[in-house]
Amino acid sequence: MVAQRSLILALILMFISTPVSVARASEYEQRVFSPDPAVMGQGGAAVATATGYTALFANPAGFAQPSGEFTVLSGRSWVHARSSEALTVTRLLVRDRTVPEDSDTYRRLERAFRRNGLGAGTSLGIAYVGRGLGIGLHTTADGFLYGQSFDDGSGTLSTETSLVGGLAFPFEIGPVRVQLGAAARPLIRVHSIIDADDEDTAAGSRALVQHFLGLETGYDGDDYAAELRETYYGYGVGVDAGLQLFWNDWTVGAAVRDIGDTALNYSRTDMRTVLEELKRGALPPEAEEDEEGYVERGVRKLPMHGTVGIAYAPDTGDWAGRIDPRFQVELDDVFQRVHPGLPPESRINLGVELLFFRSVALRGGVHQGYLTAGAGIDLPGIEINAAVFSRELGSGFREERSSTAALEFAIRF
Repeated sequence: MVAQRSLILALILMFISTPVSVARASEYEQRVFSPDPAVMGQGGAAVATATGYTALFANPAGFAQPSGEFTVLSGRSWVHARSSEALTVTRLLVRDRTVPEDSDTYRRLERAFRRNGLGAGTSLGIAYVGRGLGIGLHTTADGFLYGQSFDDGSGTLSTETSLVGGLAFPFEIGPVRVQLGAAARPLIRVHSIIDADDEDTAAGSRALVQHFLGLETGYDGDDYAAELRETYYGYGVGVDAGLQLFWNDWTVGAAVRDIGDTALNYSRTDMRTVLEELKRGALPPEAEEDEEGYVERGVRKLPMHGTVGIAYAPDTGDWAGRIDPRFQVELDDVFQRVHPGLPPESRINLGVELLFFRSVALRGGVHQGYLTAGAGIDLPGIEINAAVFSRELGSGFREERSSTAALEFAIRF
């Protein structure tokens, strides 16, 4: 009981103090992109309804769900491309082939590169969530490039492995059930930056496109990893907190991830060096202050990310169990650290899910002003989810979008 009260007090203090915290001058990085198709299909809204594996990354208050869920394996893959090009990009990623510069495929994908960007990613995870406990191991890799042509592309290639562990406690305040949770997230991260305006990194775009997609870009080298010269590697520890309030058919949720900003202890080298050291079983040693590749501790950070939302799941009476709808809306990035200057209408996510016979889900929504769609099937021990969605790359409402198609296959009990 003393531990429970201490956690509750600590979480309340976090939520009171977090919005007014002030960060010193920092270089903020985005989290490695790792979409949950079940969430993105319904507009990316999840803070009020997060349970199970989703709670590890959306709201640790969901750890307090009454029953436990064991995710033996969650495997996700996604392609950064519009629906019309997603299959083409997928085929190029898995087949060893060369696409000449004068082909229709090449010209079509270069147009897609300008309008949407191109890339892909994958993630694997294992976790147990429920009955007050959340613990999981998750690793993800994502690459995304965009620009006027393959010759002057910019973007990132990132990998991250994180161990998430936390606790949550439920209690009652009159007719309202309250769940409070917190989690620590030690992570190891490798993050390469490609900048078309930087001579040292500009060749990275051509090398990656030619190596992974087989598109002839004029890159005459044979080692794409050596071209990723601005590669940061290191570790950090993020702290997350969240709450959920349940009253009749309504749920309110709030979560803060990377409380106070997560400082990253980084060094800098090229990707080839990192890969060679990983083959030996570890990242390269940290660079000391007087050595090449030294990065001042804590200057590069993951920004604090706050989300609030509300969900409504009406009782369908005699139809309950055959069709169960759920509606939710949330305001993302409430502290505007992740996407500074993005207007409120681009930070509002709307979602709806229709669950048929508690096994088949149809999903739709609006994420950052763009429509989303998804579907899922939940069979004993197996869950499959798919989604198509877009995100905002510009600084205004519906200014510059990038579309993604994502798929998850999970073994869960």
